[in-house]
Amino acid sequence: MGNGEFIEALRREGEEKIRTICREAEAEAERIRGDAAGRISRIRENIERAHFIALKEQTGATVVEAEREARMILLSAEKELSGRLHEVSVKVIARLREKRYPEVFDALAQELPCYNWQVVRVNPRDEERARDYFPGSEIITEEGITGGLDVMDKEGNIRVVNTFEKRLENAWIEILPELIKDVYGKIAECGVLKKN
Repeated sequence: MGNGEFIEALRREGEEKIRTICREAEAEAERIRGDAAGRISRIRENIERAHFIALKEQTGATVVEAEREARMILLSAEKELSGRLHEVSVKVIARLREKRYPEVFDALAQELPCYNWQVVRVNPRDEERARDYFPGSEIITEEGITGGLDVMDKEGNIRVVNTFEKRLENAWIEILPELIKDVYGKIAECGVLKKN
C-alpha cells in the first residue's frame, strides 16, 4: 500500500469517525433538547398549577371578603330598617288611643297586681282616669307615655310599667323578625330582591 492509498484510507476512516461523532453529537443534542423540553414542560405545568392554586386561593379569599362585606352591609341595612320600623311602630301605637281607649286603659289598669300604688305616671289625657283608679295617689303626667300607665310605691322600690311603649319594647324581639320578613316579601314582589 502506498502513501497515497494510506492517506486516502486515513481520510475515509477520519471522515467516517467524524460522521459517527456528528451523528452521536446530534443524537446527544436531540436527547438533551428532549430532556430540556420535558423539564421546561414540567416547570411550566408546576408554575401553571401553582398559579392556578394561588389564583384559586386569592379568588376564594376575595369571595370570602366580599361575602363578609355583603353580610356587614346587610346587617347595617337591617339595623337601619329595624330603627325605622320601630319609629313607625311607636307612631302607630298612638292610634291605639283612637278606638275604645277607655276600655284599653281599664284592661291595662286591671292587669296591675293589687298594691297600694302611690305614684302613677300617665299621658296628660289620662289624668282624670288615673285619679278615678288611684284616688289618693300622686298622678304625674308625661307626654312620653302614649297610653297605659307606670305605677310605683313612694320610694320607687316596686314598679310596674304597663304602657304601650313598654309593651312594644317587650314584644319587639318577636315582632321585628315578622316585620322584616314582610318587608322582604314586599320587596321581592316588586322584583327588587329574590326571596331566599
